[in-house]
Amino acid sequence: MNKLLTGLAVWTLFMFIMGMLFPIQTTSGANQFGMILQSYTIYGFFSLIPIVFFGSIVSFIADFLARQAEKHFNTISFILHLIGGSLAYLFTYNIDITIMAMIAAMLFFVADRSFWIISRMPNRQYMAKNLPIVLGVVGVTAMVMGSSM
Repeated sequence: MNKLLTGLAVWTLFMFIMGMLFPIQTTSGANQFGMILQSYTIYGFFSLIPIVFFGSIVSFIADFLARQAEKHFNTISFILHLIGGSLAYLFTYNIDITIMAMIAAMLFFVADRSFWIISRMPNRQYMAKNLPIVLGVVGVTAMVMGSSM
């Protein structure tokens, strides 16, 4: 599965999860729905590049190193994904951002394995290839809607 497309899908899922669980109050008169939509824009804007590009590189390296071990592929890959997410602390020195990066790393691992399983199902390769693109379009649309609130 293409890691960049998986990163795009993870970015959308991360943006929705963080926006709903931790809405950011940006204006004083915003209702709950407006706060969630504005949070989509903020979380989406600041997480696009790290999740799609850095996350894809980390996932590629984690899977490559896990394949070299031959045993316990998923466990080793998951741990390496988490280690890659924890590297955010070296760049930000902020534990909150590091926790969000660890959440994104877990999402990346789960999405990558899910897309791999879907792609192995008979007559589901088309869905596995296009679902990340659809999720990316939904994420961009949510960001645009949130920026207009």
